Order: sequence, then C-alpha cells, then structure tokens
Amino acid sequence: MIVMKFGGTSVETADRIRRSAALVADYADDHRIVVVVSALAKITDQILACANAAAGGDARTLHSLLGNIEERHHAVISDLFPGNSELIVREHIHPALQQLRDFCDALLQLRSLTPQLLDVALPLGEKMSAQIFAAALSQLGLRGSYVDASEILITDDRFGDASVDMEETRSRTRQKLGPLLDSGHVPVVTGYCGSTRKRQPTTLGRGGSDTSGTILGAALQADEVWIWTDVDGILTADPRICHDARVLPEITFREAIELSYYGAKVIHRKAVSYAMDMHIPVRIKNSFKPDFPGTKITAASAGSDGRVRAVTATSNSTLVSLCIKNEFHLAAEILGRLFLRLGHDCVDVLFAMQSSAENSVGLVLRGEDTDRVLASIDRLFHSELKQGVIESLEVERELTTVAVMGENLKRTPELLGRLFTAVSRCGVSVVAAAQGANELSVCFAVSSKSVADVVRSIHSEFFPIHFSDGSDERSTAWNELSAEV
Repeated sequence: MIVMKFGGTSVETADRIRRSAALVADYADDHRIVVVVSALAKITDQILACANAAAGGDARTLHSLLGNIEERHHAVISDLFPGNSELIVREHIHPALQQLRDFCDALLQLRSLTPQLLDVALPLGEKMSAQIFAAALSQLGLRGSYVDASEILITDDRFGDASVDMEETRSRTRQKLGPLLDSGHVPVVTGYCGSTRKRQPTTLGRGGSDTSGTILGAALQADEVWIWTDVDGILTADPRICHDARVLPEITFREAIELSYYGAKVIHRKAVSYAMDMHIPVRIKNSFKPDFPGTKITAASAGSDGRVRAVTATSNSTLVSLCIKNEFHLAAEILGRLFLRLGHDCVDVLFAMQSSAENSVGLVLRGEDTDRVLASIDRLFHSELKQGVIESLEVERELTTVAVMGENLKRTPELLGRLFTAVSRCGVSVVAAAQGANELSVCFAVSSKSVADVVRSIHSEFFPIHFSDGSDERSTAWNELSAEV
C-alpha cells in the first residue's frame, strides 16, 4: 500500500489535477492507494483572509474574496468535467462553499476570531479539493471515494496545531478505509484537518497535509508514504543560493527532522516524526517529473554516518544574551525558570550557549518569537532586572542561523576545522555557535548580510563540484515552499 499526498501546487489547476490523478492511475493496478490532498494552492490563505475581513467588518473585501474562491473552483471543475459531470461536482463542493459563506456572515456579526473558530473554516479548501480529486479519479475509471478526515483523525483540542490520538485514529482509519480499499476504491482524504472526540474541527498546523499523509501511512502500516510536490527532493542546500545544490537520494528520519527544524521547507518535522515512530519510509517526489526518484527518508541511510549531508540557513534569527550576578546557584535557578517559561510558551530555541562560570547564557531564537520572549523575560524577571541580579540583557537582531547536518558528526574529527575555515574565507565573524547534543548538527549565527557567501563557501567545502556519493542530481525545480496545507 502507498499513501500519496498531493500538495497545493500539485492540485493548483485543472491540468495539474489531471496530471496528479493520472499518477495515481499509473500505480493503482499494482498497489492499493490512499490519496491525501491539500487545498488548491493559496486557497487556505484566501480563506484566512476571508475570516480576517469578516472579523474586521470589511464586508466589501470579504465578498470579493468569497467570489474569487467560488469562481476559481468552478473554473477548475468546468475545465475538468464535461456536461452533467460538471454540475454534479459543483453540487459536491456546494456545501463547503455555503458553509464558508455562513461562517463569514456569522463573523461579520460576532467581530471576533479565535483559533477554534478558524479551525471550522480553514479545512474547507481541502474538502473542496478532495471532492474534485475523487471525481477526477472516477473519470479515469478508478473508484475514487471522498473521505472527510474529521471522521478518522482524532486529535486533542489544541486548535491550530493539534496533535493526533494515534490509537483512536488507527482504529477509526482502519474501520473507515479498510472496507473501501478491500472493495477496490481509492480513498481521497482531506489533508490538514481532524476533529476532537467531541467532533470539534481541528487543524494540524504548519505542514498539516504532509502530517495527515504520514499519520494515515502509520495507521494503515503502509509500505511507503509519497509526498508529491513541485521540487525534486531534499537538497544539499537552497539552490537559490547554491546553484550546484544536488538532490539527496536518501536521508534518515533524524536528519529530515533536523533539516526541517533549521529551515528546510520540503516536509515538516511533525510529519516525519509520525512516519519514524512506525518505521514507514517517506519519499519526496516531483509531480512534474514522476520518473525522478526523489529523496527517500528512512531509518538508516547509506552515506549518512559521519558525513555532512546538507547546509541550511534560518533567516531572521535573534541572539538574546543574559548576564546574571555570579552567586552560587542563582544563575541555575533563573535559567531554570526561563526555560520553563519558554517551554510553556512553545518557543523554539534554535540553539543555546552557557558560559563555564554559569552566569551568562545566549539564546538564538526565531525572529518572530523575539518580542514575545523579551516581554516574558521582563514580566518573569522584573525584580531581578531592577535589582541588578540580572546584570545585563542584550539583543542582537538581523542574524541568520547556519547549520550543517548529518548523522554522527562527532565521528568526523576534522569537521569543525573545515567548517570554520570555510567561514573564515568569507571574512565573516561568527556571533554564536553550538554543536547539537544529538550529534546531528553544528549551528552558528552570522550577520544576515553575509549569509549567502557563507553558505556557498561551506557547500563548496563539503560538496565540491567533482564530489559524488550518488546525490549529484541537480535540482531543476525549486519554489520556496511555505507549509502546504
């Protein structure tokens, strides 16, 4: 069995839906297939814009956006389906369109928007695209069957970024999809969404449709999960910076999670973690080049051990440094409270450093979290700052975190020397640095103005033009992927 997930760019237009449906048909004779689809590209953003316009009382903008969403879906349907089939598929998506209009009309009166309310509307794009995709499969002679994921993916009530109850989801998935698969159907499941046990709609957060795919793969014990997108696979670097970046034929689950954490956007780390838990291989494949093998993510990968596999850059990073009065155990107590607060606020710390005297610490954060963290520090340590117990608090913005990745990097004793020699060739100062305790990464922060030169220099050091480990395929298609949902 293969679970195939198609992202927004793979179902963006009628032609792309035809192409994606044909890919399913190509494999359906030899495999049982479950399909997961995102909304048409940019539709989720437009639904969010509708919700914001409605909550803000902007009826004119709202009605324009609603009209655009309806017209776009009707145009795709008109192009895909002739005659009466067009009317039938329009009827299939009508309930979702009407639900969106009713939702926005209610928001115009309510003038309020919460994550829980948003989770009612945001999955409607997936509900429409899944209906269209199921009909496209039926047009090819397959038995496409629409499945609403809220019936099978059971989550907690953390609206906007829900986590799945895997045991309940496994039971419901097998109960719902098992009979469909046994009778020769191809289930087409809405990505990105689920529901609580109380039937409250939820969404799975960034990369949610990928996560839906790997959850279903794990629940059904699929042979593989294929993520169809518009890139050739996972690359050794961003090819907009490094024109000689190449596709990695294989990487480990751990490497994929680390790459995602430090900026690679092809697949989200949450999606990888569900596949890793059940040892389900994941492939990243290009729907525009279906014969290209792409990247396989698995438990073990030849060529990973002790070798640098990729270099990433996380822009808009910030260094926050605290210097604490040097008194016994005082620093430990303050830092303990700080990290507890960061965990409570769900703040990602890219990496951290502490002095040997234990009285100073540096945290490298994502830029979008900086003001929130500074506000928390001010509230949490107001008296310590006022009394001088925290002697200084410094903030350095406009940094980029550069990371090199690979399994068991400590087995490469010359790594740090080669890495920082490559950085020094650019005449760039390293603001902060750390080696991951998991042996998967070495990270450092530099001025964002210098990052392109730094990444190119590192990539040239570890991936010279003549270098080949089977990963020397060059990417010919790369788009900056925001999380597809």
